[in-house]
Amino acid sequence: MNLYRNFTIGAALTSAAAIAFFSPSAIAFTITPTNNTQTLLEALLGQTYGLSNFSMDVTKNSQAMGLFGNDPFGLGSGIVLSTGKVSQIPGYNAVDGGLIPQNYYPNDLSTPFISPTTSDSVSLQISFDADQTASKLFFQYVFGSEEFVEFGGSKFNDSFELLLNGTNLAKLSDGKTVTITNLVPDPKGDFHPDYINNPAGSSIPTKLDGFTRTLTFEGLLVQNTRNILTINIKDVGDGRLDSAVFLKGGSLGTALPPDPEKVPEPGLAIATLVMGGLILRKGRKSSSRSRD
Repeated sequence: MNLYRNFTIGAALTSAAAIAFFSPSAIAFTITPTNNTQTLLEALLGQTYGLSNFSMDVTKNSQAMGLFGNDPFGLGSGIVLSTGKVSQIPGYNAVDGGLIPQNYYPNDLSTPFISPTTSDSVSLQISFDADQTASKLFFQYVFGSEEFVEFGGSKFNDSFELLLNGTNLAKLSDGKTVTITNLVPDPKGDFHPDYINNPAGSSIPTKLDGFTRTLTFEGLLVQNTRNILTINIKDVGDGRLDSAVFLKGGSLGTALPPDPEKVPEPGLAIATLVMGGLILRKGRKSSSRSRD
């Protein structure tokens, strides 16, 4: 799993400055809101052999989308879409709903753009031509939400879709669609193997209460014609408690991205050369919350 990593000093390191240089925590997770379609498209596209004439349309303002860098999920950089304000996602999870909702409503991320009772949604559409040499489209993503884990199995089942020419190809490793309930069927467990929990008090630098490991989208193109890729993320049940999807920069194209489970993160590869040990720290702490 692509868990946030904290490193401790090994015998070869003798100064606090060296620790800061090699630790991912020394590099801030940043998000820059923007709805500039050219900026977003350029950040997303990778090897696009056989594809041409790209265009992009978005249906939400700049508060709901933007560019990210130095993320804790292992993507590196790319674009983010959210049902809330993307600028609020970096930071640390201070409060979450625990396992059983109670009669109050603590949260870090909750921006109802329309109203608390009306579901928010964000959509991004990319159109392009595919010639006879282009057969498949790929890219990588991570889905996260403030709905985890207490609203798993409930009507507040936020979802993420990748529609290639109308067919949803955003799937978990077992073929299920990407939704809150498919990742967390029951707040008390067991969770889907693609899910990474981020409870209050965790050292992972995002306020999202949980997220997926890096997943790869793969879809068949229609050759010698126009293709349309639609990316949808939406609140379900109401407009509270934000969800977000992170799309890896440079991964959208006709070349299969490297398997994230087999390629070490750059910080890990460098630090391993000079550090004697690696410690993974995960906070296990929960509180309670509910919807009115």
